Amino acid sequence: MSSEKIVYKLNISGGSEGPGKGLSKLIEIDEKKFRFEGMKVGDIIKGGLIGFPNYEFQITGGSDSSGFPMRKDVHGPVKKRILVSKRGIGYKPTRKGEKRKRTVRGNEVTFDMTLINLKVVKYGEAELFKKE
Repeated sequence: MSSEKIVYKLNISGGSEGPGKGLSKLIEIDEKKFRFEGMKVGDIIKGGLIGFPNYEFQITGGSDSSGFPMRKDVHGPVKKRILVSKRGIGYKPTRKGEKRKRTVRGNEVTFDMTLINLKVVKYGEAELFKKE
């Protein structure tokens, strides 16, 4: 692990219901405030730990410093080349039935992740998405 400090970019989505429906917010958080290592896609995070009291967030994905996306079906903190055939995370076929090998990350957050996608599961009192 390198000696430089880790800064996570958190892409917070309002989810499919509630006051933040269809909205998103990008914030940066230092690793000293909250460490995401060892957490997996689908885990729930208390919002008070990252500065939003009474909120709850769910990890929906992310990408590493090289831009490889996380996939829920690839287990562990690994980088793998998998054969993908249908439209999904990390692949968009151009023809029907096309298959390709693509490099993706596993479903566990590691120290070299730069972007983590979160979805609001429970809203708190503070306003997260400002109307402009």
